Amino acid sequence: MASFVVHNIAGEKFLQLLEESSINLSPEQKDKFLLGNLIVDSSKIKKVIPEGVSAEELKKIKKYYRNLIQDEKIATHFRDSNDLELCIQKPDLSKFINKYGNLFTEDISVLGYFFHLFTDKLFFEDLFKATFSCLDKDGKETNYAKEVTSMYVKKNGRIYSQIEFWNGDNKESIYHDYTVMNKILLEYYGCIFDKTRLLDSSKSFINPGIEEVDYSNIISILNKT
Repeated sequence: MASFVVHNIAGEKFLQLLEESSINLSPEQKDKFLLGNLIVDSSKIKKVIPEGVSAEELKKIKKYYRNLIQDEKIATHFRDSNDLELCIQKPDLSKFINKYGNLFTEDISVLGYFFHLFTDKLFFEDLFKATFSCLDKDGKETNYAKEVTSMYVKKNGRIYSQIEFWNGDNKESIYHDYTVMNKILLEYYGCIFDKTRLLDSSKSFINPGIEEVDYSNIISILNKT
């Protein structure tokens, strides 16, 4: 659930650690790793927003697509089947290894994909739990997604409705926070997002056999990032 930019920063720092450990990768290998790291959040769902819909109808349409994408993430993010009713659904890293472990030595983008899942697992286990609580209609903390009506932000003690919290068009939402944080984190970690270079590398970005995503969607992800 980390932003595209945060995933890219994490990937860049990981590659830096490899270099410091005398593991030398070619520029092409580095780019493939970073593209594999980003492709996990791509979607095969094509959104269709009719013209002239009311604000209320637009909310319903966006909620519909948000739910579709969340369902899709069960597969793309290798979520634990035992967690599907929970608010926090972490990737099951062993599921990915069991299915694609033989591809790690075939294509470094597979390691990038795995690194994305690893980053998400850390995000949910550490940052999310330390920052937010999911509340039910009575204002009590709940672990079950169907019971959630609002989100409690621990830092400022404020409570936001679930729609308000996840609505990307709302300045109070987590996605607006991402926009602010992305700029700060890029500067803090001394990273850049070289879209031109990655777009050029995407021309040779070929799926080595991962069924859950379409590698050709990488351009849309680079544009969103």
